[in-house]
Amino acid sequence: MKRSQAARYARWSAMLALALALATIAVYLQHKLVARMQKRGAPPAAPLNVERQSNGLTFSKVDGDRKIFTVEASKSTEFRNQEASLLEEVKITIFGQQGDRHDVIRTHSCQYAKSNGAINCSGTVQIDLQTAADAELAKNCGAKETANHVGHVETRNVTFDQASGTAHTGERVTFRFPEGSGEAMGVEYNSQLGTMKLLRDVKMTLVQSGGPAGTAGQEVYVTGTSLDFDRDTRLLHLEGPAHAQTQTAQLDAGEMTLNLDEDFRARKLLATAGRHSNRPHAVSSAASGPMDLTANVLTAWFDQDGGLRKLDASGKVEGSRKSGAEDETFTAANSSVELWPEISQPELINVDGGVILKTNAKTGQIRILETDKARMEFTQGSDDQPSQPKRAETLAPGTIQWTNAQANGPAADGVDAGKDHATRTKLSADKFVLDFTGGKATQLAANGNVQAQRDMPDAPAQITTARRGVAHLLASGGWSQIELNENVKFKEGERSGQADHAVAVSASQITTLTGQAVVRDASTETRAANIIFMQATGDIRAEDGVRSRTFAARAAGSQASGTTPQFSNGPANITAEKMQANAKSGRALYSGHARLWQGDSVLEADSIELLQKSRQLNAMGKVRSVFPQAAGHDTIGASATTKSSKKASLWHIASDTFTYLDLENRAHLEGNVVVQSDVQRMRSDLLDLYFTRANVAGSAEKSSNGATGAQQISRAVGTGRVVVEEQTRKATAERAEYTAADGKFVMSGGNPTLFDGAQGTTTGRQLTFFLADDTIIVDSEKGSRTLTKHQVQK
Repeated sequence: MKRSQAARYARWSAMLALALALATIAVYLQHKLVARMQKRGAPPAAPLNVERQSNGLTFSKVDGDRKIFTVEASKSTEFRNQEASLLEEVKITIFGQQGDRHDVIRTHSCQYAKSNGAINCSGTVQIDLQTAADAELAKNCGAKETANHVGHVETRNVTFDQASGTAHTGERVTFRFPEGSGEAMGVEYNSQLGTMKLLRDVKMTLVQSGGPAGTAGQEVYVTGTSLDFDRDTRLLHLEGPAHAQTQTAQLDAGEMTLNLDEDFRARKLLATAGRHSNRPHAVSSAASGPMDLTANVLTAWFDQDGGLRKLDASGKVEGSRKSGAEDETFTAANSSVELWPEISQPELINVDGGVILKTNAKTGQIRILETDKARMEFTQGSDDQPSQPKRAETLAPGTIQWTNAQANGPAADGVDAGKDHATRTKLSADKFVLDFTGGKATQLAANGNVQAQRDMPDAPAQITTARRGVAHLLASGGWSQIELNENVKFKEGERSGQADHAVAVSASQITTLTGQAVVRDASTETRAANIIFMQATGDIRAEDGVRSRTFAARAAGSQASGTTPQFSNGPANITAEKMQANAKSGRALYSGHARLWQGDSVLEADSIELLQKSRQLNAMGKVRSVFPQAAGHDTIGASATTKSSKKASLWHIASDTFTYLDLENRAHLEGNVVVQSDVQRMRSDLLDLYFTRANVAGSAEKSSNGATGAQQISRAVGTGRVVVEEQTRKATAERAEYTAADGKFVMSGGNPTLFDGAQGTTTGRQLTFFLADDTIIVDSEKGSRTLTKHQVQK
């Protein structure tokens, strides 16, 4: 072998040896690396106090063939000399007594007590609440399909008792569910009963998913002392003081109960006073004005979209509303409000049990409605147009009262101090029906036992009754006119009346009776086509066919006996086209062909005025009167002896005016006075007639204060261009006085002159002549003398 070849072999051998060495080292290193990696990936060595470790622990509680819950853990560690095991990545699935639930509790680690099976999870715990059907749907279709049906609860330090199936903690709890979220301190969850209780300091935020436009997504903030939730009945009970609030409303109560549907949407809310006696109180700041409602129980029903469908209040219901124009308050035993779907605006309101609705207008007017049961219907509104009142009615007898305060208000001091200066109108009926136009009340119909009462300061109350009536209403809420029909009865102080119809006008304070109208007071009855009462002034007017009748004179001292001058002991009758009277002044004026007659006395004129207080009668314009003359010797011969037993002769009198003073038994006539009796005629500018009362059979003659006999002319005094004519005799003077007792005339003043066709002319300072004969007594400066004396033939 050549030397060069030997060197080459040597080099190859060295290289081979090096390669083998490197291979050996690589294999060694690989084994070392694998060993290290295996060591690193191998489970750690068990601690000295660990007795056993296992993976994939699962156990369940079964009742018959139903699984109540299942506990799963990725790893379980048992410790020496300890009763608790460590469970990691724990999942507790709760199926419920009926198997219709799939609630899941998750946490990283828990302590498992071997003695009683209790599981304590000190870290963060999450609880998902859902039905078995939703869980199955999520398994088949994905979690997104059921995301809106799952409730989530998160807390710490939860203890789960296998025996009772109860999980509880006293730590802070947060929760979320499809329609809101919240927090509380402490929670207790019973898997068997399907209930969850938030122990204290509950705070929730609910999100409205439906309702009127603009309210979707609106948040409702709820607080309470504790909350109970039943997953099977979906009943949520909040212990109070409980409080719920939105941007525009709030509700406070002793406790609240909320029923949820399968999608966890609100269906019914019940608010009660609870054991703390905090009566439910709701407040709303609606656009129409702030409103509040208080009752023993408030119940609200919601539709499937979350909109309010009905609101009931029961037990001592009290409410109020404030607006720019007026404030309202109401009380009732119960109330119910039904709302139009989708827009949550009023459709129907029912109230019952001692209902009182009071409205205070900024103008000072007060309206009060009282009934035992009522309802109100509303038009269907929209998102842009609110619903409006359409019709309201009472379902039981009711009363409506309007009160208008005077501008100056109650008197503060002086003689009017303490007086009520308000004007009130009260309308009552068996049933009221209120109609609206454009949301404003326009007409109020009253039926059955209708009564309208109007009270004014310093005036007697007016009370009118009828079978039915209608009140026409103003936009301000007051009334303009009240019409009453059928069997109308009227009363004002001592006055009473009746008619077919009655109309009361607020602005003028006038009440008019029409259709066979009759009005009576203590002494007079008046009939006319129309009778009008002005309450503020006390005036009364009668029109068209007026006929009044005074009752017979009453005993001495009776107020009624002086209401009309008495010409006789019988009733007095007065007719005219019109009559105007005043209760306060006691004045009555009959005009238009006025005529008064009483017994034998008759008075006709353009107008006749009666003054009650002074017992005076005034007649004006074309006055014609007839009065009996007292018995005397105005006849001739034997007839004079029997005249007193015959009917008294009558005086027919014409004048421009006539005034009768009943207290003086005197009448004063002026202007073209003409008197015509059976035997003489007298003319003068003025005439005074003096009356005496005729004796009534069986009684003595009465004085003017209590007279019962007929008034008869006993003396007459004429002044101013007096002319007396008796058969062929004619006497003139400035004054003439006639006395019926002896049938004589005394002429005086001026140049008294007597013309006699047979005896010629006689003058003197005073002439006295007798109607029974032709005796003339002449009184002159030379003394008195008698001229003739013989019988005068008729």
